[in-house]
Amino acid sequence: MTIQNSLRTAGVLAASTLALTACSADDTSAPQKDRASESRTTAPEPEQPSAPDRTTGPDDGGDRVIDQVTGRDSIVLTITGVERSASGKSVTVSATLKNTGTKGFFGISAYGGTDASITGRMHSLAGATLTDAANSLRYYVLRDTAGGCLCSTALRALDAGETVPVFAQFPAPPDNVRSADFQLPTFPNATIPLGAAR
Repeated sequence: MTIQNSLRTAGVLAASTLALTACSADDTSAPQKDRASESRTTAPEPEQPSAPDRTTGPDDGGDRVIDQVTGRDSIVLTITGVERSASGKSVTVSATLKNTGTKGFFGISAYGGTDASITGRMHSLAGATLTDAANSLRYYVLRDTAGGCLCSTALRALDAGETVPVFAQFPAPPDNVRSADFQLPTFPNATIPLGAAR
C-alpha cells in the first residue's frame, strides 16, 4: 500500500469515528431532556389537609361548669359563666336550668322572689341574689328603667329532660372580692369565683 493510500484510509476512519461520536452524544442528550420533562409533569401533588373528623359528635358550645346545685323537684342549676362589664360596675351570671326529673316542672314562679315591685317577676329570675359573705353584703338583680329585672324573663314550665339558658345581672362587688354566693330561691348556694370573671 502506498503512503498516499494509507493517508486516505486514515482520513476515512477518522471521519467515521467523529460521526459515531456525534451520534452517540445526540442519542444520550435527547432522553435526558425527556426524563427531566417527565419528572416535572409527574411530580406528586402537594398533600391536601384531611377533612375534619366529625365522628366525635357536634360541638357542645364549650360551656364551663363553675358550680352546680340541685333544687326542688330535681331541677339542676349549673353556673356556666361570670362576666364583668367593661365599666366594672356590673356582673352577669350565666347558667342553665335542667329538669332531670320524669315529670314537667311548673314551679318557675318561685324563682321570681317576693318583691312585688319588680315588673314581670313571676316568670323571671328576679329572686336571685349575689352575696359577699366576707363583707356581709347582698346584691340584688339590677332593674331596667321600666322596673323589670335585668335577668331572664318569660320563663315557662320545664318539660322532663328540658334545659334552658338563664342569666341575671348584679351590681359588681369590689375588685378585691374573690368569690361570692349565687342564690336562687329553692336552691342551695352556688359559689362563684369572681377572680375568674372575664
